[in-house]
Amino acid sequence: MSCDNVQENGHVAKAAILEFAQLLDSDLGSWIEANVTFPCTMVDRIVPAATPETLTELTELLGVEDPCGIACEPFRQWVIEDNFVAGRPNWDIAGAEFVADVVPYEEMKLRMLNGSHSFLAYLGYLGGYAHISDTMTDPGYRKAAFDMMMQAQAPSLTMPEGTNLEAYAKLLIDRFTNPSLKHKTWQIAMDGSQKIPQRMGGSLKYHLDNGSDFKWLATGIAGWMRYVAGNDEQGNAIDVRDPMAETLKHICEQHGLNVSVVPALLELEAIFPTELGQNPIVIDAVSTAYQSLVEHGAKHTVSAL
Repeated sequence: MSCDNVQENGHVAKAAILEFAQLLDSDLGSWIEANVTFPCTMVDRIVPAATPETLTELTELLGVEDPCGIACEPFRQWVIEDNFVAGRPNWDIAGAEFVADVVPYEEMKLRMLNGSHSFLAYLGYLGGYAHISDTMTDPGYRKAAFDMMMQAQAPSLTMPEGTNLEAYAKLLIDRFTNPSLKHKTWQIAMDGSQKIPQRMGGSLKYHLDNGSDFKWLATGIAGWMRYVAGNDEQGNAIDVRDPMAETLKHICEQHGLNVSVVPALLELEAIFPTELGQNPIVIDAVSTAYQSLVEHGAKHTVSAL
């Protein structure tokens, strides 16, 4: 059972193990496929990158050094596909949730938590906020994050009956507000080319299919485009960490802070499938948000949503 933060991780683990087993012994591979189950799981707990400060604090608390120690939030959620070949431990006693299908919960987390995290990371960094909790002290960002969850992301989800997405969104705002959780906007902003498709792509398609408002998604994508340009609103260099950093840099250097960069970046099919990136409605909405970021800055753009 995989606990990695990968969508449908049980299927990924099964494919990897079966492929390796077949290399060793075809009978072994066949036996595993017939007799072993690979439950999918979803784990949710905000865990910022370890810092010297947190490691020092842990040493003081524990009385010994622990180089693997981490600081994390009190909240925890563990959703497990109830797919066990020979019974299972009663982990539900400690709060684990056993469900028939983990995918809806993965999508809920990816879109509502991670999607709004990315929104706050790019626009918060550009607005001068070092941590997610700092953005929550700004009423404009706080409201925009909640609206992003409820109006842009929640409608795109298909959840089991009884799921209260508004309560989930309010809980997320409380979690983001935790001042002890020093989760850097810069850290969350990393690897945007890999994150945006999962966190915003599905909900963007939903709104296009239904003709509904997606200005929060457009503003989040525009924030990413402004961020990967490599300089903040004060002209300071941004350390852009992304597997596609060189490609993004080349495109941004060709266009500068000109709205013409929007369709150029939307043409990157590795991030935006053609039906999204080449859609005139998407191009127009992201261009409008990008122009506002260039002319008025992130704080004004967010508060105007």
